[in-house]
Amino acid sequence: MPGAVSLGKFRAVNAAAEISPIRATGRHARDASSRSGSRLLSRVLQSWVPWLAVVIGFLLIVGPVAATLLRSIITSDTELTLPSLANFAKLLNNPGMAEAVGNTLATGIGVTLISSVLGCTLAWIVVRTDIGGRRWFEVLNLVPFFLSPYVGAMSWLYFAAPNAGIVQKLVKPYAPHLLDWLNLYSIGGVIWVLSLFYTPYIYLFVIGPMRSMDGALEDAARVHGARFWTTTRAITLPLIMPALLSGALIVLVTSAGLFDVPLALASPRAIHTIPTDIYGAVQYPTDFGYAAALGTLTMVATMLCSLFQQRYVRSRRFDTVSGKGYRPRPVRLSPAGRIGAYTIETLYLAMGVVLPLMALIMVSLSSLWTGTFNPSRITFANFRYVWFNYGLTQQALQNSLFLAAVGATIGVTLGMLQAYFVRRRGGRIARIVEPVLSLPLGIPGIIIGLGFLILLIRTPLYSTIWIMLIAYVAHFFPFAMRSISAMLLSLNPELEQSARASGATWLQTMRYVVLPLLRPALTASWLMLFVIFIRELGASILLYAQGTETISVVLVVLSERNFGYVAALAVTQLMLLLGAFALFARKGASILER
Repeated sequence: MPGAVSLGKFRAVNAAAEISPIRATGRHARDASSRSGSRLLSRVLQSWVPWLAVVIGFLLIVGPVAATLLRSIITSDTELTLPSLANFAKLLNNPGMAEAVGNTLATGIGVTLISSVLGCTLAWIVVRTDIGGRRWFEVLNLVPFFLSPYVGAMSWLYFAAPNAGIVQKLVKPYAPHLLDWLNLYSIGGVIWVLSLFYTPYIYLFVIGPMRSMDGALEDAARVHGARFWTTTRAITLPLIMPALLSGALIVLVTSAGLFDVPLALASPRAIHTIPTDIYGAVQYPTDFGYAAALGTLTMVATMLCSLFQQRYVRSRRFDTVSGKGYRPRPVRLSPAGRIGAYTIETLYLAMGVVLPLMALIMVSLSSLWTGTFNPSRITFANFRYVWFNYGLTQQALQNSLFLAAVGATIGVTLGMLQAYFVRRRGGRIARIVEPVLSLPLGIPGIIIGLGFLILLIRTPLYSTIWIMLIAYVAHFFPFAMRSISAMLLSLNPELEQSARASGATWLQTMRYVVLPLLRPALTASWLMLFVIFIRELGASILLYAQGTETISVVLVVLSERNFGYVAALAVTQLMLLLGAFALFARKGASILER
């Protein structure tokens, strides 16, 4: 019996030994087949996914632009007509057209000049001087970037509006005519408010080149007897000119095409700009042809400005980093210079953040705003109404959070794949792809919204939240692409090549090598898009329908009812934006300096 058991074990072992090679061979074959399939899938994804992201980007740009161009030469919405210049003739024969163009140009040029001076000054103070608290100022200077310009305009109205502003109420009893010149309901008021909110754009563009500039260049000028202003004019400004021109172009186009602030400060006094005229043309009775002609002329002007900027930069050399090793040295300020630097920083933060927010909070806590704040009559009734009794607020909050979260995710995904194509896969084509994909940065939001309105008005997407999502992503995905592209440019391709040489597929390389290294840029880009989508109004005001209102749209609706309600909802929006700013400052503010 024991012998029989031993014989059975022996036979079982022999059978297992005979079967195991077959099983092992089959298992290895399946593993090899799986690996082969995985590698094939990886090659397909590597080849086509970045290309697909580029194609989607092209469609998001070409769609609304082509729709606007075509509609500008069609005279009827219901009949098929031959191309005509009737819409442009109507536009040129409009007696108010010259006023709208002049006001728009004055706004864009004025905002660009003021924000360029302020942005370069703030960047120089933070990067090139030895004042204390520079790191705090470096972050705080970005706060206006994360606030809504429309809310800023309303806040300044509460603070300094004629007859009802806090400043006017405080000064008039003692000096009745001292502030007669202060009129926010004007193009000057629009320029002032927009300049405060666009200064961070210039600041972000020039702070990186200033930080990387070789201080020996300025030292050499001073050794030869050049004074501070001569050195700044002859050395510093020419070297940061490419970054300054890039930022100035974006500020010029976006500020001139912004709808928010002119709506709050110019429209109440019947002061026309191109964005407000486009908005008026799509209201009842609608005139899409006239609006499209306005949008077409604006886009042509935008492209000409962009071509001028590119030609200027390509025709000159701007070397800021020499071949020698160096460490940037801060400029030692005199006591008077130090006081001046602190004064500039304090005034900017006070005008751009502190004073408007104080006025906004005062109005939100007052039952009836008359321009005077009474602490003994503080009430939260405005917040209770806006949060709990006004049903549109809850719907708008949900829509805004959905658009911001989903739109930022889609925008960052597209931007990452497009940046990967441009920096790793595009080759010579990338020289064409990158400028084309950056075009939406120079197109005002209200024109993007107009293009999608014309393109999709007869489709099921019209009057849904999805048309707004598409317009948001189409307008702002270049922000993510450029931020991630700058980070990807600093990563050595040998890291990815090493992973591939070790047997990793493209997907594994992206997951374990590229994405972890890009995480700061991805986080910063996502938070930036989230903030922009929360405050977006230009495209929303044309594309929203009942049930798809956003917080910014509801602010416009409430502005016709009660100041306290507007202020309470604005404070709610600011809480969201400042929360995102806190995350941004913690996770990745340095990415935007590139």
